[in-house]
Amino acid sequence: MHNADINRGSAGLESEIGELRHHLRMCQRRLEATHQITVALGAGHDLDTLLRQTLSTSLTTVDADAGSLLLYNSETRKLVFKHVVGNTSLIGQEIDPYTDQNGRAATVFRTGKSLVSETVDSTDYNPQFDSSTGYRTRSILTVPLRDLQGNPIGVMQAINKKTGHFDHEDTELLEIIGGLSASAIVNAQLAIEAQLAAVARAVGDLSHDIKNALTPIETLMDTTVEAFIQPMFDDLDVIANTCRNQSEEVADSIVAAVTPLKEWCPEARASVKDGCADIREMVSEIADYIKGTQSTHIVLNDLGQVLQDRLRRLQVVAQSRRVEITLGGLETVPDFMFDQRLVGRAVFNLINNSLGAISDGVKRGAIPLRQFHIQVSTSAVVDGQFPDGGYCLLEVKDDGPGMPNKVRDSLFTTAAISTTAGGTGIGTRFVKSVADAHGGVVGVESEPGEGARFWMKLPLRQA
Repeated sequence: MHNADINRGSAGLESEIGELRHHLRMCQRRLEATHQITVALGAGHDLDTLLRQTLSTSLTTVDADAGSLLLYNSETRKLVFKHVVGNTSLIGQEIDPYTDQNGRAATVFRTGKSLVSETVDSTDYNPQFDSSTGYRTRSILTVPLRDLQGNPIGVMQAINKKTGHFDHEDTELLEIIGGLSASAIVNAQLAIEAQLAAVARAVGDLSHDIKNALTPIETLMDTTVEAFIQPMFDDLDVIANTCRNQSEEVADSIVAAVTPLKEWCPEARASVKDGCADIREMVSEIADYIKGTQSTHIVLNDLGQVLQDRLRRLQVVAQSRRVEITLGGLETVPDFMFDQRLVGRAVFNLINNSLGAISDGVKRGAIPLRQFHIQVSTSAVVDGQFPDGGYCLLEVKDDGPGMPNKVRDSLFTTAAISTTAGGTGIGTRFVKSVADAHGGVVGVESEPGEGARFWMKLPLRQA
């Protein structure tokens, strides 16, 4: 055998050994990844733990600097950032996978195919998140998350490999981890839905009990006014008129003593009725929120009447906290199609949030006690198509303590943060759900120490 043949044979053998070593290394990485994610998924059963462990293990496996895990919300038809390693301000933000044609997450969700993108530029990447966070994305590995039936439930992204470049091996490893994790995520979601269903049934029973408990309160108030207080007023009027023939001074003193109570009584009676109605609505609101459903009755309504009714219920509370509530711009808004209960409740929540923020800010010493103002204003652009035209704009602006950027950015998302003691963030999420139910949009502008401006834009014409 010639030396050349021997050398070629030796080279071929070395090549085969190299390929075998490569395949062995790949098998070892797959086994390690499978072991790590299996251990990680077994460390906790709640959804947040699963998402955190899934993403952490994935990024370690492919040696990535940052990453995110997004799940699809079938109700809003949006991909939602559920867990992020890197800039956590993305948590709660949403992507529309059907309109976002540039984003890798949206593309992978639609197609179900993994993508590796090196040296990312604006031609194949949606740069809005880098712009908002200041993070420089150089490379992305994106894989789909699918349930056992192959239906997409979300995507997982690894960003900026620390050494080298994302390759076919990294893609396979991340797909293995995603496949194992998806089943656990779906099971956790089903468990949450079962828990919420049980809670919803309990809240439904509680709602019935609360409504029954409110009836005697309203009945007692009506009976007290009609059977005792109003007859007393009538008797005192008779006594004052009788005394007037003998002593103007005595008659005037009786009238002066009775008049404040006589003027206050109708307002107090209305406040009790309004309070009971609010409690009924809030219980129903909580039940709807837990069930993830919301009934709507969208008909032609007068927005001014709805807002005036809601503001009347809050004036007493506002006055006790040195807050003046004003309402303006009603003459610019025509009657339009909306659910008066939902919109009224949304505005009530926004005003109540401002009142709570002001009260909490004073208690914490963040702002001095003074005269505060909450301005509720409305305007409309009748011509054009929504959202540029054909809309009603509702605004609630206060001169309270404002809010940190992190809190502001979380509002109207599933990760809403409340700065008020005992707050849950449900109120602002309810406002978002009301806007969604009408095909509208909501937003907030605020800086610490500069107050806050909440707004809701609703279409004047329903599709």
